[in-house]
Amino acid sequence: MSHSPNSEAQVLGRLLADDLAAYSPDAWLVIDDYHHLASEPAAETFMESFAAHATVPMLLTSRIRPNWVSAKQLLYGEVAEFGRNILAMTHEEAALATPPDIQPGTLAGLVALAEGWPAVIGLASLVASPLHLSGREMPQALHAYFAEELYQGLDKRLQWSLAQLSLASTIDEDLATRLFGANAATILGKAHERGFLNRDGEAYELHPLLRQFLRTKLPDAKEEEVLKTVETIARSALQRSAWDEAFLLASEFELQALLTELLERSLDDLLAKGRLATLQQWLDQARRTIPGEEVVPLAEIELAFRRGRRIETEEKARRLARRLPQHHPFASRALFRAAQVAQLDDRHDEAFALLTEARTRSTTTADLRRSLWSRFITLTDLEEPELAAETLAELEGLAPESIEDTIRLSQGPLHYAVRWGGLREALDLNRDALRLLDKRTDPLVRTGFLQSYGTALALAARYEEARDSAERQLAEAERCGLDWARPHGLELLGLAEIGLREFRKAERTLRDAYELADRLEDHHAQANALGLLARIPLSQGDPSTALDTLRRTRARAASPGMEAELRSLRGLALAAGGNPVEAAYEIRASESLSVHLEARCLRAYASAIAAREEGDDSHFLKCMSAALAESRVTGNLDSLVTAYRAVPAILKAIAELEIGLDDFLLQPIVSYDTKLASKAGLTPIPRSPTSHDSLTEREKEVLALLRRGLSNREIAHALWIAESTAKVHVRHIFEKLGVRSRTEAAMFLLDGDS
Repeated sequence: MSHSPNSEAQVLGRLLADDLAAYSPDAWLVIDDYHHLASEPAAETFMESFAAHATVPMLLTSRIRPNWVSAKQLLYGEVAEFGRNILAMTHEEAALATPPDIQPGTLAGLVALAEGWPAVIGLASLVASPLHLSGREMPQALHAYFAEELYQGLDKRLQWSLAQLSLASTIDEDLATRLFGANAATILGKAHERGFLNRDGEAYELHPLLRQFLRTKLPDAKEEEVLKTVETIARSALQRSAWDEAFLLASEFELQALLTELLERSLDDLLAKGRLATLQQWLDQARRTIPGEEVVPLAEIELAFRRGRRIETEEKARRLARRLPQHHPFASRALFRAAQVAQLDDRHDEAFALLTEARTRSTTTADLRRSLWSRFITLTDLEEPELAAETLAELEGLAPESIEDTIRLSQGPLHYAVRWGGLREALDLNRDALRLLDKRTDPLVRTGFLQSYGTALALAARYEEARDSAERQLAEAERCGLDWARPHGLELLGLAEIGLREFRKAERTLRDAYELADRLEDHHAQANALGLLARIPLSQGDPSTALDTLRRTRARAASPGMEAELRSLRGLALAAGGNPVEAAYEIRASESLSVHLEARCLRAYASAIAAREEGDDSHFLKCMSAALAESRVTGNLDSLVTAYRAVPAILKAIAELEIGLDDFLLQPIVSYDTKLASKAGLTPIPRSPTSHDSLTEREKEVLALLRRGLSNREIAHALWIAESTAKVHVRHIFEKLGVRSRTEAAMFLLDGDS
């Protein structure tokens, strides 16, 4: 018995395949309604493993194709797939299921109208005598004919019950009990027996044609009875979070109170799922029917914010907050969104004032948590580490009430570390946080965490992991329509590609980021993109081109932290180009602007390079030792990588002056710049052999391909697995071998390697 079957799904699948190997060659494994299994990732992993090793043929019935069935298997006939067009009844099969004297024209119309669904065609077989119809009136009349014949044979109570069920998109025993009480099972049984309902597990299906027919009976009922039924079905839908069902009823019957409640209850869920088009449609309806309800402008604010319409977001948010009473439940939320826009526009003092008011007007712990989180972010931009730490501590003192709360509590230390240091510790504390993102959470929270996490990884020179985080962030932004988040994801991806020496890719990525930021009028992102673009020629030993790129940022509006980073980069480029005097000026300017981590570390290495250009070995030794100490303490290795790529000679100088480099500082040099390390006489980090047993068979296959220099995508293609699966295998290999890069993994010796 497994104590953790989910984590051992792959092994269990292989064991089942081994157990069934002795079965008769004529035996089949049949699984009905496989789509219920497919919703569980562990079950899919189990079946994938079983299918890969089994010799017993399988037959699955499923509404969806299993993820482990590949295009290759379909192409080579290893898997045969039967779609709806094959399973639907043909004309000949329908003829066998219907009365023998039905006319050919009537039969053809029946097959077309029913779309081949056997349950509906079967209804015709229950009618005693067919009705001859003309071709012109046949489709509608045929439907009315066989349904009416069946319907008239029911007692009045069952007729009304079926008409009530026609209003529900989802029919199950719970809804039937709400509508019919103790008679629910009897009514469902009779409806199923007479062919009106088709059972699908715990639920029932009503064919659209029959639903349409039964809806024509509603005008014969009392209006109050119909509205009572609608209210009952709507309440059931709201309780199940079946928002679309509730909206259809609210819209069709113009139920204003229901639409108001629906928007209030569904807003956060729709936003979390990225269903912006749906929300827009509902808002169009709400503006016509409930224009005076305050949830309408609140939803408009949320929608505008996610679509990057900052001016509209802030104007509507401020207007709504002014109009609402002091402690209205929407007031704090509106002020929070207005503050976020001010943050993104680098108007941090305005953001802080808005957040102070939002905190005062909070009515729930969720309101308070939102205002504290945004206050923390604003204080990091305002260069207030002590106040930021106090706010983060206050936020951590509130018990999390949702997954989003837990994720933000993980993101806080990461964001703080990106600003002021402690990257190694923050990353170690957040190893498991990524797993929470797989759960249903707000895309704003997901993308925000991935940005902080990926930036911390990039600064720590863990570039492969940073690239994975950036790609995931971009996928989230694309899926949820968060265009304004894409420049930040592209810039993180570009930074990782620079670290991996993929300079051409990085240039394309960062130019895309700049153009997108330009369209969005995001000046902060534009300045950041230019700063990153300047790193490319700088990393290739071309400081003059880097300076030309940086000159384009001078007229751009940016926060003090961003401006300080750009001035540090200018200082480093000037020092690398042999101009220590101007470099010193830029370094001092940077120091006057910010103590943020990136600016601080870059200017430390710029000072060391400038000292070397001046020919003062003792000053160089002092400055370089200080810069390396800064990297060691803060965990920022990316600035070291930028510096030695700009001036590779400093590596040799470090070796000659015997400035100690521990494993942490040496790691990025030997991982990403092996030739430079060898030329400077820097020794790679020795790695002890590890046992083959520590890696699974699949991980050994992945490692072999990784050693050949294949990318995750190429590994996935070679092994016929998903790219996301390949990434997981690579991450597990890194963890088991204790390495942080593909180069280190490729250099790692396993027992038995020669």
